[in-house]
Amino acid sequence: MSEISTIINDGSSTVGFVAIGFVSAIVIFDGIRYFTMEREVPFLGILPRGGYAWSTTVRMEYERNWANVITILVMGIIPVLLNPILDIPEIQLILFPLVLGGMLVLQLVPKRYAVTKDRLSADGFSFDWENIVWKGWKGGTRIVLQRRGWWILAPLPIGGSTEDLEQATLRIEAAVTGKWAEIEAILQGEE
Repeated sequence: MSEISTIINDGSSTVGFVAIGFVSAIVIFDGIRYFTMEREVPFLGILPRGGYAWSTTVRMEYERNWANVITILVMGIIPVLLNPILDIPEIQLILFPLVLGGMLVLQLVPKRYAVTKDRLSADGFSFDWENIVWKGWKGGTRIVLQRRGWWILAPLPIGGSTEDLEQATLRIEAAVTGKWAEIEAILQGEE
């Protein structure tokens, strides 16, 4: 019986380290993307050809990612709660919440966004409009887009102030409906 217990504990330990490695890789990748964000969106405000770029605050990012924040906190607590049953190695009980803490910080740091005729820049990535599903915005503290082909598994929330989200909505609608020239004409008329 102790041999089976040893095999299970060794297997669980391996799975735990694989999970820590996987989450660490995501945190490192997202961290690199965060630091390239300013290069991706170098200017804020109205951009040439009618685009618009803005940045957020920690509060806006929390409002954008509140579900992710709660999920990360729960994921950090679960191993501690299951430890009496699973006998998780102590190093994993320390490393896993630390790595999740890095992920939590990256969810909350202020970010830059941009909407142009051809693409959306969010979280350090660029998305062509043909890869985004737009279902409109009814107000609130975030716009939620969907990545085409991912069903509900890959929502793409965008945060910002109400004014920034209104500007973004105007341009997203124009980009996905092929009416970008109208936006450019309106903006040129305001100048």
